[in-house]
Amino acid sequence: MHDCFYTYLEFKHETFFTICLLPDAVGQFPIVISRSPYVKHTVDLPEETVVQEYYKTVMPWLERGYAVLFQHCRGQGKSSGAFVPYIHEREDGLAFRAWIRKQPFYKGELYLLGGSYTASLHYATAPFEPDVKGAVFEVQDSERYRLWYRNGQMRKGHANWHFGLYKDKCGLNKHFDLRSFSELPLSGLSERVLGDRAEDFEQMLDAPRPSDAFWKTRFGGHDTRDAVSDCGIPVLLTTGYNDFYVGGVFRMWERMMTSTKEKSALLVSPYHHGDGFDPVLGVRFPNGRRRERFGEDYAIAWFDHIRKGTPLPFPKGVITYYRTFEERWESDFTGTPTAPLSLGLGHGTVSFIYDPTDPPAFRGEGLIAETVSDRPDTVRIETPPFSRDVFVKGRMMLRLSVASDRPDTSFYGRISLKKEDYTYVLRHDITSLCHQLGSYTAGDTVMLTLSFDEHAFRIARGERLVIDLSSTDGNTYVCHTNQAGAYAAQTVAVTARNLVYLDRSHLILPVEGVPPIPPDDREAKEGKDV
Repeated sequence: MHDCFYTYLEFKHETFFTICLLPDAVGQFPIVISRSPYVKHTVDLPEETVVQEYYKTVMPWLERGYAVLFQHCRGQGKSSGAFVPYIHEREDGLAFRAWIRKQPFYKGELYLLGGSYTASLHYATAPFEPDVKGAVFEVQDSERYRLWYRNGQMRKGHANWHFGLYKDKCGLNKHFDLRSFSELPLSGLSERVLGDRAEDFEQMLDAPRPSDAFWKTRFGGHDTRDAVSDCGIPVLLTTGYNDFYVGGVFRMWERMMTSTKEKSALLVSPYHHGDGFDPVLGVRFPNGRRRERFGEDYAIAWFDHIRKGTPLPFPKGVITYYRTFEERWESDFTGTPTAPLSLGLGHGTVSFIYDPTDPPAFRGEGLIAETVSDRPDTVRIETPPFSRDVFVKGRMMLRLSVASDRPDTSFYGRISLKKEDYTYVLRHDITSLCHQLGSYTAGDTVMLTLSFDEHAFRIARGERLVIDLSSTDGNTYVCHTNQAGAYAAQTVAVTARNLVYLDRSHLILPVEGVPPIPPDDREAKEGKDV
């Protein structure tokens, strides 16, 4: 019978509910550590029930000889205090590990396990102590700027998540939804909708650039940015092409020191943050989930390999990735070279009106693209059909020649693959004139670059790529006001007329092997529907 018990740890006048699950043996064990704020459902449950529920989810770990210790974050579940995302995680996580080292079952081996925010909890404790022997960090970027912003445009979803968990057990009278992040001015929003000033949020609003001072502070995540870069332990990273933070996880892998990378691995599935797909609007790929390809217990296999040298279902030192629409996995994303294929967007000029109070909305990566309406703020362009199969692998780019009648505005681009029966969303990107150029004079024609996160997909002969151009995606980003200057303080949003010069604009694809001859640009067609 496994030894299952709970305790309340005391640290700085707070108590932390902690579950301890030990293998069916006597002695000392390697210990897997997890912490989480996602335990709201446990508040009114008896402690014994909470322990048994968790026990059922981690039995395979116990059967393989690992002790599993799980803690509710400060102010969440059955732990006391006030939960503010990121703020207390370093002290609380280190205190948890210090307590573990005093326990009779401690063997001197700690293993870190987490995904999404629960991986960020571990990033906050870097650099890791010598008894931390390995880690599995799933679907989470370690650079906090990229969690909040994409090229200066704030992500609504992350802000909404932050407000939802902020001081969740403190009885605040919260009244917000995604539309709240369109209120002007944004400055002071937390006090208006939470009844409490979220200081970290308010400071973040004044830091839309990664070079801003806030991101060089601890609470801006400066200490976590390189949590795994030179950590010296074997780290298993995972992500998916449709994950919010896929580009950030690739950047983490790139920044790893060679000595760490050689004993680490990165797995990239064709799916979203939860390694799945939307059953209505998504696409299922054969053997696409990580657990389908590498086994339900691939995380356990990772730690077993570190401890015992047992075989892994994937190689180390490389990226193992799904080749979308080829329906297979391959290792070493950077192994086969690519060459740029440049496709023109057509001829002439397209213009669209951008009204921040009525923004367009687009479906995201991994979904079937919507039919574009006759809105005046979106333009859809199709490439000519490809003359043969092409495999795109890496970071696509859109080079756009643009102009605006405003001193600042944003430009958005989305790339989709048009197949026979549906159009599949691949990537999007967004930036603004002043964010990318530093300054802009209304009426000037300038070049912008939209750089899309990594992907790997096949374009079959006869298929087309679809490029949607606009100024924003109201589902995803806080809308640009079309005003220059600090956007958090702006009280008025104005309409912009934005232009794209198609004959000076190009889509650049990193094509595996020898790229085909570009199709005749004269065949490119602009349309409102696919």
